Amino acid sequence: MRPPVDEDYRPIRVLGQGAYGEVWLFAMKKIPVKATEEGIPQSVVREVASLVALKQMKHPNILRLHDAFIRRKGGTISLNIVCEKCDWDLCDFLRKIPKNMCDAQCKYFARQIMTGIDFLHANSIIHRDLKPQNILVNKDHTLRIADFGLSRNYGLHATFTTEVVTLWYRSPELLLQCKYGTAVDLWSAGCILAELYMRDALFRGETEAEQLRIIFEKLGTPSVSVWPADAIVPHSFYAENSPPPLANQMPQYLPASGVELLTAILQFNPHERPTAVECLQHKYFV
Repeated sequence: MRPPVDEDYRPIRVLGQGAYGEVWLFAMKKIPVKATEEGIPQSVVREVASLVALKQMKHPNILRLHDAFIRRKGGTISLNIVCEKCDWDLCDFLRKIPKNMCDAQCKYFARQIMTGIDFLHANSIIHRDLKPQNILVNKDHTLRIADFGLSRNYGLHATFTTEVVTLWYRSPELLLQCKYGTAVDLWSAGCILAELYMRDALFRGETEAEQLRIIFEKLGTPSVSVWPADAIVPHSFYAENSPPPLANQMPQYLPASGVELLTAILQFNPHERPTAVECLQHKYFV
């Protein structure tokens, strides 16, 4: 991690007319950091180290990181992330397109998301905050998974906090504050897959308890035998639900193979969810 100087990055008004070559457009995210008595928090130093490691991981579905550094100016400390500039995030893209995407387009997006997740997990990284706002879209419809502010290297055997994923895309084990692993990213991906077809979030709760209730209303309440022992609430807290099949809740142009994959991903038990590579081998993508 190097100490940057102010001249490293500066505003450029005109693009494409560099005096010494090409002019590139970057996005720079500046995050204020609260200093401790010891100076820069170790968590921030570790975060920069993680981002720098990601810089070496070049993948077509991962946002390209160009730089990450800590800057001190007076009494202010900021974490600065310089990355490629994309055209939209997926949430904005889905709002702006005039009509539903066809099955082939949804499948093309879903494949890229799963491919990016597979790459992260193969490199021992759990994203932990997958949502449409953190998936960027370029004009050629290539997707980039972005915003690794909550990602963690699970190869370090750390104890993870459960307060990490935006509520609508949060898995049951996170909502119940249980131990978790890579399967949390698959649950989020399943929610995003459904949203590609529905053009709306599948589970729209405002609190953790309501989010779980909505999940159980749409997918069914799990049996007491699979209820995690370390859950913060007992199984009896939730009423029994026997909803219609997921296929009846999805748009008709989601093929049967897509419903089958979605049903497999949205399993209450994280150990029963397929991995990203298993999803990519599913007949929905073949």
